[in-house]
Amino acid sequence: MIACRPGLGEFFVRSGLVDQVIEIDKRSPEGRRLARKKLRSQKWDVIFVPHESVRTALWLWLVQARKKIGFYKWWNFPFYSQRVRKPMDFPDALRQLSLLTPVDDRLAEAFGGDEIQTLRSPLDQKSSEDFRTPVIPESVSMLVRPRTKAAAGLRRIFLAPGSVWATKRWTLEGYTELAELLLKRGYKVELIGAGAEKILCDQIAAKVPGVVNRAGLTTLNSLVDLFTEGSALVCNDSGAMHAAAAAGLPTVAVFGPTVLAQGFRPWQNSAVVVQRELGCRPCGKHGAKECPIGTHECMKAISANEVLSALEALISKPT
Repeated sequence: MIACRPGLGEFFVRSGLVDQVIEIDKRSPEGRRLARKKLRSQKWDVIFVPHESVRTALWLWLVQARKKIGFYKWWNFPFYSQRVRKPMDFPDALRQLSLLTPVDDRLAEAFGGDEIQTLRSPLDQKSSEDFRTPVIPESVSMLVRPRTKAAAGLRRIFLAPGSVWATKRWTLEGYTELAELLLKRGYKVELIGAGAEKILCDQIAAKVPGVVNRAGLTTLNSLVDLFTEGSALVCNDSGAMHAAAAAGLPTVAVFGPTVLAQGFRPWQNSAVVVQRELGCRPCGKHGAKECPIGTHECMKAISANEVLSALEALISKPT
């Protein structure tokens, strides 16, 4: 069973990752009450807690379980039977998996082996970081719905220009020019995004006749299904990047205020990150609403031709 935000449960069930879901609407007092009631209605064998907040720890205080395993914090020893020190020099996908090492001896052993040790997060800011090697082992992969065999030849490119944080968005001009270049080369171009990103996608669609605008029309589950039928994705450091990893969709991600050393890389083998080496990066863990120094050079300095070159190199030989 997994406890998650509303709208995410269908993806986990459909992917065969869990058999039951408790969706928690944190904004609704009644939603929180019902979720707590469900959690406390039975005794659990093991509860894994990836969230590190005091609120989450308090939520689980009265839930009965043989084991509760969370990440080590100086204050949280009363709440968990076992605590794992989060390996911050690894990508976040591996950080989260490390939570399972107290109950999985093979995984614990793998964390000490060369195959996983080579996957530590890059510390530099090379203009293009190619993640086709080293290969992510299947045992720690995010791939749950592989693309269809015909997908690679469809010349169907998805663009995801949105992000919750404004500074993490590559420029509107960049995405617009890229869409135009792709159409001229015979690609089918489709815009995707959450409902809140529809205005941004509408602006691009209005400037580039011929693109398909799917913004606001997909759930996480249907988005991953859509990605299994695509050739590639161009996106920011955003949720779309991680959804693409679940389908093994080749991805070019444009990074600006965030850096790979923070651990949030595209967790798949067919991926390239385009970025600029700047002394002001990173300017925060998640980005910001406005560039702190007023230039937004980390995104403005990246051209559509540069992203196109990375994309065509990737899809010509994805792994």
